[in-house]
Amino acid sequence: MSKANLFFTVFLAGVISLGGGVALAQRSPLQQPAATEKPQRSWDGFPEWTTAVAFAPDGKSLAVGTYEKLEIVELAEEGERRSIDLNTGFVHALAYAPDGKLIAAGSYQSVTVIDPATGESRVFKGQRGYVRGVAFSPDGQWLATAAEDESVRIWSVSDGGERLTFANHRLPATSIAVSPDGTLVASTDGDAEQPRKKGTAYIWDATTGEVRATLNGHTRGINGIVFSPDGKQVVTGGTDETVRVWETATGKPVKMLEGHSRPVNALAFSPDGKILATAGGGRFKGKNNILLWDTATWKVLKTIEAHDARVTDVAFSPDGTQVVTTSYDKSVRLWKVPGGGQ
Repeated sequence: MSKANLFFTVFLAGVISLGGGVALAQRSPLQQPAATEKPQRSWDGFPEWTTAVAFAPDGKSLAVGTYEKLEIVELAEEGERRSIDLNTGFVHALAYAPDGKLIAAGSYQSVTVIDPATGESRVFKGQRGYVRGVAFSPDGQWLATAAEDESVRIWSVSDGGERLTFANHRLPATSIAVSPDGTLVASTDGDAEQPRKKGTAYIWDATTGEVRATLNGHTRGINGIVFSPDGKQVVTGGTDETVRVWETATGKPVKMLEGHSRPVNALAFSPDGKILATAGGGRFKGKNNILLWDTATWKVLKTIEAHDARVTDVAFSPDGTQVVTTSYDKSVRLWKVPGGGQ
């Protein structure tokens, strides 16, 4: 048999053994070339990893988490930055209060609530390990946090009092989200030290802590969760490189999205709910992408090779026209959204 015929025979056998090469080719949009466009804006030169990001509700500034610091980037001032020292390790989670007057920063064994105008702050303590998720209620009266000690807590913003502890997680709690109407909280878990352990997500009552739904399906830890703007769905992203869509009311799976070839680290919906952004990647160069999904069809609108190392967080601008990303490559980048958002 000639070398050419031998190659064809082996190739054909491989296709047959896969049970359909066409289906496999359709599985991952990463087999399409990633977009190579430049970001609209980029801020480089951070001394450490940039680990979390949030847009101010008025769209005029960014909050960026890094080691020991919170950086405020004023977008109208050509990217001028000012630092607020926290001295609590890496900032792994950020959230603005709905009125923009406070920022919650989750870091080592604490949540710091900061007035970005004055730099004044209060520290909520009680959880152990890093606080990996923070989310304000829609009225700004309480704050939900997820920590490595497997606990999820709800705090009163006005006095720092603990309102509720949710203790169902059996692995470090990794992310948290509050429903648009403030009645539900969704939280996830996963163990970075034992990544093969399956993560679980819960949807629970924000007042009583009663579990409304348990979401099982990811084959490894879960790193992020977000409610759709209409509250009808929650979406999770995991170390198993998948994104999964669930029905909020029942916890039933709706769709599994495959496209990342590295762990999915963060997710965000556009304000109008028409686009989902998912961020993934590892420590090394290559495949550190953001994927933008059309939520009507769950097809990929665009794949962007966003950074030279793991993409740690992603957030939409309030008008839905841009997404911002942070990374282990110590940069912050701003990207245009196809169609201009809303």
